[in-house]
Amino acid sequence: MQSIELFAGGGGLGLGAQLAGAVPQIIVERDRWCCATLRKNGTNEALGWPEPFEGDIRSFDYNPHSGRIDLVTGGPPCQPF
Repeated sequence: MQSIELFAGGGGLGLGAQLAGAVPQIIVERDRWCCATLRKNGTNEALGWPEPFEGDIRSFDYNPHSGRIDLVTGGPPCQPF
């Protein structure tokens, strides 16, 4: 099952999705500290995640992945709460 992870944070939701059978094709996160965590943990050989897209989800071009994604996961920002 091919997936996209939006608002990825440190990767907790993505890890859960991967344990359930999802294979992340795209990881999008705008916070630089979260992206540093994703690069450190998620892109290692054990998980094999792609390099995160560091930016706003609205500026990512999803068209090349049209029809290829089975699951979209995400944890919309919750910092104020």
